[in-house]
Amino acid sequence: MGARGAAHPSKKVMLLRGLTGRCAVCGTTRLTPRWIVVRAICRRCGFNVERKEGHFVGAVGMNTIVTAGAILATVLGGAALTAPDIPVVGLVLATVGVAVGVSMLFFPISKTLWSAIDLMFVDLEPGEVDPRYDPSVTFEA
Repeated sequence: MGARGAAHPSKKVMLLRGLTGRCAVCGTTRLTPRWIVVRAICRRCGFNVERKEGHFVGAVGMNTIVTAGAILATVLGGAALTAPDIPVVGLVLATVGVAVGVSMLFFPISKTLWSAIDLMFVDLEPGEVDPRYDPSVTFEA
């Protein structure tokens, strides 16, 4: 009788791991050693963050949507708070600052979050990660 490998994490756990910059498979915190740097491969389980060519496009799209939402909130909130005499130059500078800041701060999270979302829909292939973290591997007792 064989024992199964590690249990596949739940979707909620994978999303939480992605939001916190951790590996969606094993949960290690070493995927983002510095803010803008995201490791290509998890040192603990061998999970490739960019599973296939073009995978990064989803993370870029997610980062764009979050940044656009922050820009919209800044413009609408700034206009609503300062109406009827809207300081256009100040609002433009604040909006540019928010756009640059949010896109840079959300960059590593967008990569790990997109990997978690992809893993929720596309299962691990045999040999894609260390066998200890692969739920399809059977160990003999």
